[in-house]
Amino acid sequence: MRVTFNGQFRDALVYVERAGERLAEYQRQVSSGRRLDRVSDDPSGTTVALGERTKMAQVDQYTRSTDSAYSRLTVVDTVLSDIIVKLTAAQVAGTSALGSAVTDAQRAAAAQQLDGLKAALLDDFNTSLQGNYLFAGTKSTTKPYVVNGSGTVAAYAGSTTEVQVDVDQDRMVTVGFDGGAITQGSDPSDVFATIDSLITAVNAGDSTAIASGIAALANVFARVTTAQSRVGAAMQTLDAQKLRLSATKIASAERLSKVEDANIVEAITGMQQADQAYKAALGATAATAKTSLMDYL
Repeated sequence: MRVTFNGQFRDALVYVERAGERLAEYQRQVSSGRRLDRVSDDPSGTTVALGERTKMAQVDQYTRSTDSAYSRLTVVDTVLSDIIVKLTAAQVAGTSALGSAVTDAQRAAAAQQLDGLKAALLDDFNTSLQGNYLFAGTKSTTKPYVVNGSGTVAAYAGSTTEVQVDVDQDRMVTVGFDGGAITQGSDPSDVFATIDSLITAVNAGDSTAIASGIAALANVFARVTTAQSRVGAAMQTLDAQKLRLSATKIASAERLSKVEDANIVEAITGMQQADQAYKAALGATAATAKTSLMDYL
């Protein structure tokens, strides 16, 4: 049975088209460096790639949360260190007013120093970052401590519920603290009322009350150091988390690259072979087009 001229020519064109498509595909891989361009290129590979991209997006989100939490805790740690210095100074000022040899002028100076330290502590506990108060719990937009009309510091206005943020699927860190738990805890008065009482005792030369005030400040000091230890532990956790997230993203990127990226050496070799096949197909088609009707008689 003879093959008709039209059929032979049609088959030749199909070969040319296929060879051209194969050549164009390898050219795309070489120029873009990507193996996958459409879902049809590799459906199973595309599914893997989508999964890796979703995972990398989650890692990026947790990385941003981790960085933000670390920055916030760095500020908290600095503030707590400053509070510890001021509490130490307040205890020293109170101690300097003890004893019968202390003059009225010395007591007045100690009382004045305590008043200044109280104002400085108030500023510390009202520290805010980007409009959020660090020691107001979940009431982060509410100033935790304000001075009322009588000049004394009002009761804690923040929340006893602390603010936590996710830094991984099953890991959270505290970034907003209950200021009342630090300034007062289980004591009958907060640090501001304690200093007010201590100032009164210093002015009056009441050694018993002064000693009581110093002991109360020591309780506050202990709570602050405990809070700072929590912050330090959280920052260490975040340091480790940063490394883990970085390693996770690198591994995911490597897996994605194996699925999506082209092997340039193989792509160039394939492109050369496809180019030869394409030229051969064109040559065969050209030869077919020259065949006359006499060749089939």
